[in-house]
Amino acid sequence: MRDAKDILQQYVSDMVALDEHIHEAIERQIADDRLKQFPEAAKVVNTLHSTLDTHIAGLKGQLKTLGGEASGPVKEAVSAIAGVAAGLYDKVRHDPVSKMLRDDYTAFSLAAISYTMLHTTGLALRNQSIADMAQRYLKDITPIIIDISQVIPGLVVKDLEDNQVLVDRAVGEEAVRKTQAAWNTANTR
Repeated sequence: MRDAKDILQQYVSDMVALDEHIHEAIERQIADDRLKQFPEAAKVVNTLHSTLDTHIAGLKGQLKTLGGEASGPVKEAVSAIAGVAAGLYDKVRHDPVSKMLRDDYTAFSLAAISYTMLHTTGLALRNQSIADMAQRYLKDITPIIIDISQVIPGLVVKDLEDNQVLVDRAVGEEAVRKTQAAWNTANTR
């Protein structure tokens, strides 16, 4: 039977790997000149970057406290999964900023469920420090996911305009209202 410390080391190490991989993709986006043309999108991506900086440092501190390190086959597997979510950017540089943010949304959704799992693991194994950290970090990223969903409609409208398609520019705001309403749990049950 594995001990609690070993399991916690693995879960925290996996989270470090995931966040580092997403961080690498975000750094490539920040360096992309296209992002600078969209201040709202750039603001969200910069928030993603600084949030990940904080999370990675905190996770590594927790891992050190547990006596572990962020390496090994589990890290490589998590990085491969995260690569599908966030690393696609390297393969599709021609994609518009809206698709960059779509990939960020996907990656941060993976991070959100991973923090939920880490929180639960911390609680189940009676490590309140890890449980609290995971919950804090989840609370950090959920508003960013919402921010991305609010920026995307305007970017999609701009993408369509760039493709010289006649569009109704006002639908961006309508799309934001309707998609945010879809997330309102009072309306979905």
